Amino acid sequence: MNEDMRVAQPRLGRGGMIALITMCNAIAPLSTDMYMPALPDMASYFHTTDAVMNMTLVVFFLFFAIGMLVFGPVSDRIGRRPSMLGGIVLYVLASVACGLAMNVYFLIGMRVLQAIGAGCMVAVSTAIVKDQFTGQTQGTVLAIAQAFSVLGPVLAPLIGAQIYRFFSWRADFFMQALITLAALTLALLMREPLPREERLEGSMLQTFGRLGAVLRNSTFRRFLLCMVMIQIPMMAYISSSSYIYENQFGLSSTGYSLYFAATALASVLGPAVYVYVRRLNSYTVTFLIYGSCLVFGLLIFLFGHRAPGFFALCFAPIMITSAVSRPFGTSILLNLQSGDTGSASSLSNFSFTLSGTVGMLLITSLWTDYILGIAVLAMSAALAGGLLGLRLRAKAGASALSVFRK
Repeated sequence: MNEDMRVAQPRLGRGGMIALITMCNAIAPLSTDMYMPALPDMASYFHTTDAVMNMTLVVFFLFFAIGMLVFGPVSDRIGRRPSMLGGIVLYVLASVACGLAMNVYFLIGMRVLQAIGAGCMVAVSTAIVKDQFTGQTQGTVLAIAQAFSVLGPVLAPLIGAQIYRFFSWRADFFMQALITLAALTLALLMREPLPREERLEGSMLQTFGRLGAVLRNSTFRRFLLCMVMIQIPMMAYISSSSYIYENQFGLSSTGYSLYFAATALASVLGPAVYVYVRRLNSYTVTFLIYGSCLVFGLLIFLFGHRAPGFFALCFAPIMITSAVSRPFGTSILLNLQSGDTGSASSLSNFSFTLSGTVGMLLITSLWTDYILGIAVLAMSAALAGGLLGLRLRAKAGASALSVFRK
């Protein structure tokens, strides 16, 4: 067994486990970005409005968050392997159903089921990181998973645009199902990483009660609230990007996919930046994240309407800081809680996703000029996150996040 692995995985090994964790964490961008180039035309196909069509994104992230919240504690009780297998199978079946949808409301309903399956996969795979790996390797594995998973937003819109061009939007959902079958194969080869003696006992109600036990950890709760702010402008951008590039700037779906892929590609730098900045004081990293968000939000506010290239160039650093925040925040949060790993994983992933869903709702509800809306959300989130970081330091002390160095 590798010295940094707690449970031997003879059929997968270290590389196979990292591949499985990475694929499960890439599910969300694949589920959204692959069909986004077709969103404006899908609204015409279903004879509906942009707001209704956008609900296929909003409900996905809402129930994705709920799925993560539910299945983390469930996996603490019944084990990681059966939980993950159930989530993967549900996701595959729902993806096929999305591809067969004949009206937008059936599509929205199937996106709910797809999201629950995806949420299960992400929550369980995140918990597996702490079950399976030790020390700084935990953070490294999260960074590796993030590095490869951000290729999803880079490649998914490019692949999705070409699939839509030569086939139809339905084929995008069939492709999602096909890709996820690879994760199913790896999950079947995985040995259960959570020993039976470490699983929760008692009723399912008591199992979900562990979520409350984690939230009673005030440092965990405050740091979680601080870190989720960056997701608001990031997810607002993802949900409105096709309308910005295609409607506001007048690009084709292929042109949109290229600009979106370029900003997503910038986030590949996030994990590399994270590996470097994790050596710094954790509060310093937090303030760097939100300081960057504030500066580039202001640049979008002042100059974002000038050209699609300038808008993308200004938003790319926000994508990078968001990519830094996920492994950075998750690594600290998992180690702030000594037990209840599945519950801690669920709460962190749920909160990251729920805050992003808020951003998606705000951008379409409050603004018709989406560029202006993203700028305002970026600056507001930066100020809120920075102030919450200052409050955490005042309440919990300068050494409260020292688990990051363990």
